[in-house]
Amino acid sequence: MPQNKAYALKGFEARLEEEKAQRAVLAEKVEKLDAEVSGTRKDLVTVAALVRQNERDLREMETKIDRLEEKKNEIEDKLKKDRLSISRLLVALERIRRVPPEAMLARPDSPYKNAQSALLMRDIIPAINRHAQTLRVNLETLGNIAQELQVERDKVVKAAADLKDRQEELASLLEKRESLYRETHKDLRAHEVEIQQISLQAKNLEDLLARLEEERKAAVKREQTRIETEVHDSKIASVVRKKPDPPVRSSRGNTGPQLPASGIIRVRYGQKSDLGSKSEGITIETRPGGLVVAPIAGKIQFAGVFKRYGNIVIIQHTGGFHSLVAGLDKIDTVVGQSVDAGEPLGVMPNSSLAARPKLYYELRKNGQPVNPAVKFPDLG
Repeated sequence: MPQNKAYALKGFEARLEEEKAQRAVLAEKVEKLDAEVSGTRKDLVTVAALVRQNERDLREMETKIDRLEEKKNEIEDKLKKDRLSISRLLVALERIRRVPPEAMLARPDSPYKNAQSALLMRDIIPAINRHAQTLRVNLETLGNIAQELQVERDKVVKAAADLKDRQEELASLLEKRESLYRETHKDLRAHEVEIQQISLQAKNLEDLLARLEEERKAAVKREQTRIETEVHDSKIASVVRKKPDPPVRSSRGNTGPQLPASGIIRVRYGQKSDLGSKSEGITIETRPGGLVVAPIAGKIQFAGVFKRYGNIVIIQHTGGFHSLVAGLDKIDTVVGQSVDAGEPLGVMPNSSLAARPKLYYELRKNGQPVNPAVKFPDLG
């Protein structure tokens, strides 16, 4: 073999070994990042569950406080009436007491009037005693309610502080998740722009879902082509040809379906919506700034503003299912991200307690709305 060819072969082999080493380092880095992402997502689900429990506890406490306040107001009204009744009885008694006996005897009708006065006094004193007893009981009840209210308010203060701490922990984890995701998905911004263009072209939700599905299939095909080209160009026999990861993947796999927000269901599937039409999903009244989570494990297909729905997140699930979550104030997830059931998606608006925010959730199969009870039996 000519000397220059031998050198060329050695150079090629050296480059090949160098490429193998680089690939090994890269593979190790990706593996570490994947493990960190998985761990972060598990932490997010855990902390999110604690936040939601805090929200439920606060709602129960606030409801109890409202009931106690109503009872307190009722008793205070009774106390006012009792005091007024006792006051009138005492005035009547005082009037009788002020009439001198001589004056009573001097009146022509005194025997009859005297008998009346005696009967009246006989009735007034027990009535005063009864009202006084009722007054004492109501005052005691009022004192107990005041103490109970203070206990509940102290609990609310503590629960609110715990909630704030957990929300801060959650925010830190969300920031870490986004950073890790962006590090492993360098083309994220271009993909977000592409999805935004699709949403602008879509006429309605059905059209948006259809376009997103077309884009997903095209992306899978592009990824398959890229992997095949990379394997072919590398000419390394040890590289196994593989298909891209499936679009829906869970880091836990054992987290069951859960409603996207804690609160009261105001409109159920099939009932009349606020607009007067038949609801194709459910409407949940939440706490101001309440946490919104993924109801079922899946992959984010859309996250952003879409027509009258405002901020909406669309999640693709297995079996042709999609979740549509609308009404968020802030979205904390990005297109292409895999999420577990219970993993944070964003938060609700911080509206006043008088007008609590409402979240709209819709479940679709093959593009058509279905009763969420197929995935959430408790809704049946």
